[in-house]
Amino acid sequence: MDYDYQRYEQILTLLLESAWIDHDDEQEIGEDVSDQPEVKIIFDGYGDLETEDEEGNYVYKEGGNTTMQSYAIFIHKDALTEDFVFPEHVSYQFTFGGMIQHRPKEEVCIYAWYDTESETWDFIPLEDRLDDDNEMTAEDVMVILEGLYLKYFD
Repeated sequence: MDYDYQRYEQILTLLLESAWIDHDDEQEIGEDVSDQPEVKIIFDGYGDLETEDEEGNYVYKEGGNTTMQSYAIFIHKDALTEDFVFPEHVSYQFTFGGMIQHRPKEEVCIYAWYDTESETWDFIPLEDRLDDDNEMTAEDVMVILEGLYLKYFD
């Protein structure tokens, strides 16, 4: 699966930096913050925190590291279709929070982490997000990202 990772990272960074994100405010999980209607970007949570207590015992707190922010970027196969607007996901609510129904035959979900201390983005490689359930290839995703780049950032 060959693709230009630096270009992938560059375009995703542009999409994220144009999104309605205030890294200093508390984020709402599941909120769509994308500035482009063809893409859905949602806040996915904070990083896990692993520390020790005063007695040296291991302490784990899920979502406790608020300096690490996770975002899910959904790229739909029809994103370059004229007047396309990303369709809403079906969502489910549980006692531990909400969950959206991912559509691997129509979209790919790419995860990005933002480190508020270093103000840098880290992206999960595309090859780690595509599997046999996805109908899109890395080439398909890159064609869409390049099309979005030309439309919004060129």
